Amino acid sequence: MARQRFLGAMFVVLLLSNYSSAELQVGCREKERHALLEFKAGLVGGDSELLSSWESNNKSDCCEWEGITCSNQTGHVVMLHLSGDNQHFGRLGGEIRASLMELQHLQYLNLSWNDFTDINIPEFFGSLTNLRFLDLLGSHFVGRIPINLTRLSHLQYLDLSENSLEGIIPHQVGNLSHLQYLDLSFNNLGGTIPYQLGSLLDLQELYLGYNTGLNHGGHGGEWLSNLTLLTHLDLSTIYLEYAHGWLQTVPLLPKIEELSLSNSGLSRNYLLSLSPFNFSTSLASLDLSGNTITSFTIFQWVFNASINLIELDLSFNLLRGPISYDFGNIKNPLELLDLSHNELQGTVLESFRDLCSLHSLQFETAELNEDISAILRNLSGCVRYSLQELNLRNNHISGTLPDLSIFPSLKALDLSCNRLSGNIPEGISLLPELESLALYSNSLEGGIPESFFSLCALRSLYLSNNSLNGELSVIIRALSAGPSRFTLKVLGLGSNQITGTMPDMSIFPSLEIINLSNNLLQGMIPENIQFPSQLSILKMQFNNLQGIITESHFANVSMLHHADLGCNSLALTFSENWVPPFQLDVIYLSSCKLGPKFPKWLHTQKYLSELDISNAEISDLVPMWFWERTMKLQFMNISHNNLTGVIPNLPIRFSKACRVVLDSNQFEGSIPPFLRTAGTLQLSKNKFSEAHLFLCVNTEVDVLGILDVSENQLSGQLPDCWSHFKVLKFLDLSDNTLSGEIPSSLGSLLGLQVLKLRGNSFIGNVPFSLQNCTSLNMLDLGENELSGPIPSWIGIGVPLLMLSLRRNYFTGTLPQNLCYLTGIQLLDLSANNLSGQILKCLKGFSTGGVVMNLYIYNGDSSGGSFVQTFDLIALLMWKGVEQRFKNDLLILSSIDLSSNQLTGHIPEEIGNLVELVSLNLSRNNLSGKITPKIGRLTSLDFLDLSRNHFSGSIPPALSQIDRLSVLDLSYNNLLRSCRVSMPQVMKAMPIFVENHLTNPEDEAAPEEPKTLEESSPEDKNSIYLIMSLGFITGFWGLLGSTPFDHFPQEQFVKASPNG
Repeated sequence: MARQRFLGAMFVVLLLSNYSSAELQVGCREKERHALLEFKAGLVGGDSELLSSWESNNKSDCCEWEGITCSNQTGHVVMLHLSGDNQHFGRLGGEIRASLMELQHLQYLNLSWNDFTDINIPEFFGSLTNLRFLDLLGSHFVGRIPINLTRLSHLQYLDLSENSLEGIIPHQVGNLSHLQYLDLSFNNLGGTIPYQLGSLLDLQELYLGYNTGLNHGGHGGEWLSNLTLLTHLDLSTIYLEYAHGWLQTVPLLPKIEELSLSNSGLSRNYLLSLSPFNFSTSLASLDLSGNTITSFTIFQWVFNASINLIELDLSFNLLRGPISYDFGNIKNPLELLDLSHNELQGTVLESFRDLCSLHSLQFETAELNEDISAILRNLSGCVRYSLQELNLRNNHISGTLPDLSIFPSLKALDLSCNRLSGNIPEGISLLPELESLALYSNSLEGGIPESFFSLCALRSLYLSNNSLNGELSVIIRALSAGPSRFTLKVLGLGSNQITGTMPDMSIFPSLEIINLSNNLLQGMIPENIQFPSQLSILKMQFNNLQGIITESHFANVSMLHHADLGCNSLALTFSENWVPPFQLDVIYLSSCKLGPKFPKWLHTQKYLSELDISNAEISDLVPMWFWERTMKLQFMNISHNNLTGVIPNLPIRFSKACRVVLDSNQFEGSIPPFLRTAGTLQLSKNKFSEAHLFLCVNTEVDVLGILDVSENQLSGQLPDCWSHFKVLKFLDLSDNTLSGEIPSSLGSLLGLQVLKLRGNSFIGNVPFSLQNCTSLNMLDLGENELSGPIPSWIGIGVPLLMLSLRRNYFTGTLPQNLCYLTGIQLLDLSANNLSGQILKCLKGFSTGGVVMNLYIYNGDSSGGSFVQTFDLIALLMWKGVEQRFKNDLLILSSIDLSSNQLTGHIPEEIGNLVELVSLNLSRNNLSGKITPKIGRLTSLDFLDLSRNHFSGSIPPALSQIDRLSVLDLSYNNLLRSCRVSMPQVMKAMPIFVENHLTNPEDEAAPEEPKTLEESSPEDKNSIYLIMSLGFITGFWGLLGSTPFDHFPQEQFVKASPNG
């Protein structure tokens, strides 16, 4: 707010100084006009229709161009205003050409909120010696602060904040003697704050905060006392604990109004040690958030030190419990108090009941856990007459919405993300002055009371994520009949149980945000309705709406920037050359019909950051202009279409950490190298056949963290070029036809967490270099032709959760180092040629199943980062059928050692794996008795010990495993036992428990175990004893298997050949 005031005042002063009262008709200078045209030629983005006023014909006066102001006395260009927050231009990017040096009379240059990603601030800006005003806020500049800027001796305003600048603050900044406003906050600057800033005697506002490398350098900060005109000072994230000189100097600033010391390492004890401590009487706002203050005695220190304080922020500290301070005696005219993100109690609000000047109370995420009625009763003093804003978001507050009439001045109430429940009382009394009501993410039920619709000043109504119901048309009709029809800007009804279809919303002239997502809306969207003209965000996804959306629905909707219509049954039908009146940032149209042609209207959308047109029935080539538009995208999903052809290799680079999803199409040919600049790249289920260029172009890949090229047509030797991929975390090349040895350079992927090479034809040994991948959580090399022993390094320094080597040609014994896999949750070594005994020392599986969810933190080399979850899909034999297990539904613990040549007995120690859900030891040469300790595996859902040489009786302890739904003991030498008591539901089924279980004297010896390849389909499917469906409380319900309750029970069991 202070910035806007300062900026506006300076803009007016500069504007007036270049106009005289005489109406002189002086056109722009030809040399400057050419310079501006050259500058424009280097730009990309922006709104070409408005920048088209910058015409090259000789009759065009540049003083009439958008964003240009000339002196009406001289005709020189004095102001260039191309801020990206100006709706007329949008965000500019590209190259800033040196032709601007011709504008030697330029006094005002504003390029804020643009997108000059990875561009340094031009050195030649220092040649514009008449500049008074330079604003580059939030434009993604990188590099150091140019020394040349310190030559701008007339500069009064300099804002370089919210970029990615690094290095030190040049001490020559102290030479800018006329500077009144300096903002360097929110960068990556480091080093010592130069004391030469004390020479800026005209400085009124100084913002240095949120540069985590910046420090005070040990000097006392005495130079601050020279800045006697300073009104705003931000030193946030600069560690000031024990920097006595700095904090003793701040009170000497006679005009200081706003002071921010957020995240500065300040403790309550240190601040108290500074007493006596008195700020200037001008101090109105103090920010001490994000420090380590633990005691409420901080209030006494604050109010003694600043007698006219209006705003106090103590959020994100370590305050706990009830407040012992008596606020009734303070003389400060306190209007705003923020105690969010502390650990308070519900009764804490009682302390503020007599703060008669208080306008705003912020208690977000403060661990409040009382009933809402009790909390509000604690505010029943004089504060209830002054309070205008009450924020109690994200606590543990219970009850239902009470009568709010005791707060006659309340304008904003936020109770979202709590535990409110029940129906909202129909006769509830709300407040005539209420402008914003937020109740989202609670458990409220029933209809929306009519009193909500009679609020005269209502602007924002947030009711999403509840269980509210009602007919949408009735709700809209009630709202439109009340006074809020003309004031309502935000309507949030998403994730409720609202029914009906889409009514005409254009009757709300001020409505900017509509959220109707994830409800029970259905039916056809009428052809004659329109969306509100001021609409900026539209969310209708996850309903069952049908019909055709045409351009008439969006007539006059020029402000729309976010549209989500996905997961409906809508068809978007626009004329071929339609130019939308809006420019979208976000488009989600998944499962809407856009095809069969690629939607041409997307060509007009220049500022897209997120795009999802997946499953949109598009059968077409992707046009060249689309790939060129992707450079600004942060998320692109065009998967599950029928997009065809070869993707050309273009000289483009995605924005940092961009997620690109091209799965399930018909793309073919070579994977183009430019795709390496994505943060996540999903190419599965296409027809890509070549990856050599993509992998082996000799440039470092410093952003790509997730790469999925599974189920394509890659063949031949996998290139040994992986050392370029510096931050790769997830690699899936499964289900191709790759052959040869696994390249050793995969071991250079030191941050790799998931490696899936399943379903290829790799040969040879597992490369020893993979032991360098010390972050590996999942290793799936199954279904290849790998040989040799299981690597001895597995288990040493590699934190595997999932290991699958199934269906290869591994030989030898189980390596002892498997014992060190203490976190393992899925171990599949089935269908190899392993011999020896089962290890006694297997661990894991005993501390609770791990939800197979991968959180990938991807940091690129320039400091950018993102966090993404990714599915871990395990492929294993489950109840005789090969199943894919996906992490979003599943907690999995499984051992599969089947179809090997293992010998010996089952070790008793297996009973320690108490969280094991699936155990398959079938088709080996195991012998001896089945250990009774197996009865301790009470979480087992699947147990297969078939086709071994077990003898003796069935352990009675098996009857203790209540969750068991599949048991196969067939083809052994086991004896009947009347002591085995099966669960009650099993007794009710007409089944023969013993299957092939007979005395060995009565039957021939069982045949030798077959390998999995030798077993017939009948063998694989007939060996399972399926218990009642009611037992399946573990995996069965999660698999989505076909219910069996409509089949005769006899069909649950197939007898063995000898049964």
